[in-house]
Amino acid sequence: MGVEQNRQAALRMLEAVGARDVATLGDLMSDDATWWTIGRGPREAATPRADFLETLPAVMGQLFAGPVRFTVKGVTAEGDRVAVEADSEAELANGKTYANLYHFLFVFQDGKIAAVREYNDTAYMNASFG
Repeated sequence: MGVEQNRQAALRMLEAVGARDVATLGDLMSDDATWWTIGRGPREAATPRADFLETLPAVMGQLFAGPVRFTVKGVTAEGDRVAVEADSEAELANGKTYANLYHFLFVFQDGKIAAVREYNDTAYMNASFG
């Protein structure tokens, strides 16, 4: 896969996460892919693909009243890495609006997403869900 294909796959991944589209997520990720979020332990403790795909709909369903929309602010793609800056907007299950800031790093291997590293405003996230 080339740089532009990786770029497009990373953007599709964000859309699929926001929509809880597990089928698309599964298609985009390698069998041994991982998802790591800042504040949830060391990178070595990243969530394996199977666990991520299994738990995403339920976790997001508990937190959000509907889809999460990501507005991409910038994309940098080089080699097997795609970095995406994005803002989110969603309605929380408690009726409040959620609008966090993100940086995602997507690492590709053999045309599939092998690792995602998610950086967000953890103080805002904790205040919103607390």
